[in-house]
Amino acid sequence: MKKILLLCTVLVFIEMINGCHQKQNNNKSTSNNDTTAFYPLHEILLEELKDVKNTPYFMYQIKTGSAHTKKDSSVVNPQQFEYLAQPFLSINLNSDTLKPYLNESVFHDLSTNSYSFTYTPKSNNDTLPIKSIIVLLNDDNNNSLKDIFIHKTLHNSDTVIDEALHWKPAKYFTIDKKYLLKDSVINKSKLLVNWQH
Repeated sequence: MKKILLLCTVLVFIEMINGCHQKQNNNKSTSNNDTTAFYPLHEILLEELKDVKNTPYFMYQIKTGSAHTKKDSSVVNPQQFEYLAQPFLSINLNSDTLKPYLNESVFHDLSTNSYSFTYTPKSNNDTLPIKSIIVLLNDDNNNSLKDIFIHKTLHNSDTVIDEALHWKPAKYFTIDKKYLLKDSVINKSKLLVNWQH
């Protein structure tokens, strides 16, 4: 009887050691994979696009800039809306081409009564066009989307294009561009697209 009890104790002890060893191996393999998801910005914007396509909004655009001394406005259809919104729609924070290069910080901003998700490059890499993305959520029961602000810098030969993008959910978006040549502004443009007023 003592031999059986001793054998059972040894088997349980071996099983415990084996189980602990497997847990350590599992922890090592999962720690290398980043499973944390950033805010689903791309998916939210696709939902906004779907709403625009399925709802008969009166949509229009207003262009201003150095080349336009006056405001130029025109009606926008859903296909044009999708084309004009590409600077926003092309950004997917959770994509393999963008997520590894961004840091996320989240905080509750009492001055604006909102939660702020801020994304910035991990390093000062000039090849990454995104300089910052700020997503503001309302401080209410459902944390609804309040605003999206994106700052991008694009390099085109000897010209730098500085873009400031703003998306107001279910209302409008703006794209402000400054064209810089050797740190001097040579042109400016602004696009406002409104679909619900």
